[in-house]
Amino acid sequence: MTFTWSYSRLKNYETCPKRHYHYDIAKDVVEPETMQIGEGKAAHKAFEERIRHERALPLPLLQYEGIMAKLAAMPGETYAETKLGIDRNYKPVGFFGKGVWFRTIIDFTNIHNRIAAVIDYKMGRPNPDMTQLQLMSATIMHYNPAVQRVRARLLFLNHNTAERAEFVRGNLGEIWAETLPRVARLEEAVGAGDFPPVPGGLCKRYCKVTSCPYNGRGTQ
Repeated sequence: MTFTWSYSRLKNYETCPKRHYHYDIAKDVVEPETMQIGEGKAAHKAFEERIRHERALPLPLLQYEGIMAKLAAMPGETYAETKLGIDRNYKPVGFFGKGVWFRTIIDFTNIHNRIAAVIDYKMGRPNPDMTQLQLMSATIMHYNPAVQRVRARLLFLNHNTAERAEFVRGNLGEIWAETLPRVARLEEAVGAGDFPPVPGGLCKRYCKVTSCPYNGRGTQ
């Protein structure tokens, strides 16, 4: 089996390997979609339509029109919900293409004068995560050799705040040096089928893997 990964898979594995296995690999635990998840998906789709096709935001999202208008008016080339993949040599490939190793979807991208802006929209509570900012930025630089600088943001829309980071092409080595050992642990676990449970704050209230000894909901 070809090993592929994404930011969310790496994050899920590092949170709890056993939960990651059941949710993302075996997929034998499926949670019903919550209202919050449904609203988040609808918001992402509406923002995509606003940026890509200049369609008006629906009434519940009109409060974000000012932000969307500023993004849409940025000079240069603008993209929405861009699906990107790279191989193990950091070469661009199709999202589902042969040899794809890493996949990411970037909510908003703008490229102008060798500078890229990348944004991931967040509807939940602020939760800083430098890894996602790094991976979005690195992927854009691998895809577009002309880009020399990336301004990345996690935009927490419901809280009117953002986490920001800026990277230049010279940071690529640092980004991958920090990330690759973590990815290697994930790949090793996938190859060995080794996904031990790790107790945490999600166990009793949020995790549906009831076969886990830390779950507290009984066994399946």
